[in-house]
Amino acid sequence: MSSDQRARMLERDKAMRKARDKILRRVGEWLKAKGFTQAGVGHYTRLAIDQVCHIGFQKLSSGRTVRVMCHITSDAGEPHSIRGPWSDHFSGKRAPNGKGYFFGWNTRETDIARCADEYCRYIDEVVVVWFKKQVGKKWQA
Repeated sequence: MSSDQRARMLERDKAMRKARDKILRRVGEWLKAKGFTQAGVGHYTRLAIDQVCHIGFQKLSSGRTVRVMCHITSDAGEPHSIRGPWSDHFSGKRAPNGKGYFFGWNTRETDIARCADEYCRYIDEVVVVWFKKQVGKKWQA
């Protein structure tokens, strides 16, 4: 690989990471509007009486992939947690719920907006539904 090709690839990766961060900021604002609190970089929580619902974004090294993970812990600080679904299993047409989520993006503004919408749709249709199923009536609208 020539130094010119390498420079272009590094510049492209930088642009993709910048787009990824823009997507995650939009999703983070959406989560805050849904009653979640930012608990750290890429980590959001919502209290459900005596349980805490967690959503985390794992940025993979390439800058081109983000995994959404979720789990529930006890508010009392007990060491165990209940692991929820990961976005990896819902990407594409073979999603367990029959709905496909497309989490890929490029650096165009329309693509960034579409991807942020896909993450929000996935969280709403899969993660929040899973939280509600786990915590029952403790989930407050």
